[in-house]
Amino acid sequence: MTSATDVKGEFIAALSSAAGDNSFVKLTLGKFRGEGSTRKAVVTLVLIKDKPHLKLVTSYSRKDETKTFAIDQGVQFIADLIGTDYMSATLFTNVRDVRLDYSRKGVPHLSAGKPTMPSAAPQAHDRQKAYLVPADRPYLKALEVADRDGRIKPTMQGKYRQICRFIEIAADLISECAFEKSAPITVVDIGSGKGYLTFAFYDYVTTTLQRPCRMTGIELRSDLVTLCNNLARDLKFDGLKFVAEAAAQTDAPADIVIALHACDTATDDAMAFGINSGARLILSAPCCQHEIAPQIKDTGEGLKGLIKYPLLKQRQADLVTDAARALLLEASGYKVRLIEFVSTEHTSKNILIAAVTSATVDRSAALQQFRALQNTIGFSTHHLASQLKDAE
Repeated sequence: MTSATDVKGEFIAALSSAAGDNSFVKLTLGKFRGEGSTRKAVVTLVLIKDKPHLKLVTSYSRKDETKTFAIDQGVQFIADLIGTDYMSATLFTNVRDVRLDYSRKGVPHLSAGKPTMPSAAPQAHDRQKAYLVPADRPYLKALEVADRDGRIKPTMQGKYRQICRFIEIAADLISECAFEKSAPITVVDIGSGKGYLTFAFYDYVTTTLQRPCRMTGIELRSDLVTLCNNLARDLKFDGLKFVAEAAAQTDAPADIVIALHACDTATDDAMAFGINSGARLILSAPCCQHEIAPQIKDTGEGLKGLIKYPLLKQRQADLVTDAARALLLEASGYKVRLIEFVSTEHTSKNILIAAVTSATVDRSAALQQFRALQNTIGFSTHHLASQLKDAE
């Protein structure tokens, strides 16, 4: 029987070999279990004084930290992180992809597949940041994020960073869901718009993860639905379709529900759909939280000095709305994380609520905390709570 040390050693040996024979493209580290906030790391090759080095970029919520190492030193540094701080590592080479995953009990599993990324020669140090989504993916060209040569257009840099950040977050969370390998992953994207993140998610699941996927984009605007269906057909994304309907009308099955920037209570509708359909993963970036603000009142908890100012009252309402959503998701059996999705330089609506089903969540405590929040802030109704039987 192969020991855990041997399995990890085989992966590290593959990393060392790829870094030395010019087949290395990239390494990603995920499923962070170390101290501090959740983070991801990406390793690429760079040239320093014409010699190849490993560059490790660790992404925090508000900044990136970069370290460079000589090859042998970098391989050892990464080896020390795997199995301790990070429980997942994927090595991309121009020969094959190799993935090492640790189970919740700490048992490592090694898998290999066909290469999914083109070979990348080492770049000069401090060139463009390495992203999980290659800029030359066909859907980026079709959606005019990149030009025909695979270069991101200057006006679309912000959208590209948003796409990359979303896939980085989703990659970590998908690995926690323990989807059956033989069954297609079913996904519903509510309010898919022009499909930037829909196409990116489908491409990541089918190309990088090499998993079958059945994905539906829900969008009210029929012209965008037609545009996206035509692009999906041209790209041969056979498992991806778009339909023109409201979220409340859909009966599509969903292992994963996505709702990014759904306005006001549409976010609650999307979450309710995910909970009631038994989705294992819900990803939502709320927007325009208007329901709670008119209900906030001074309940004797010292809020009067805060809510007398309309701007501060609305910001308080935004936070309360999303805190209530997070607690209701926990009360429904989800482990919840609130993640900074995009930089505050671009928008103040930058929170991503990520929820993964978990048997260890204290559902009763979460519901009690929701009730206490209601009493403190003074709101009586919440659209998501009204759609959940246990929260009524």
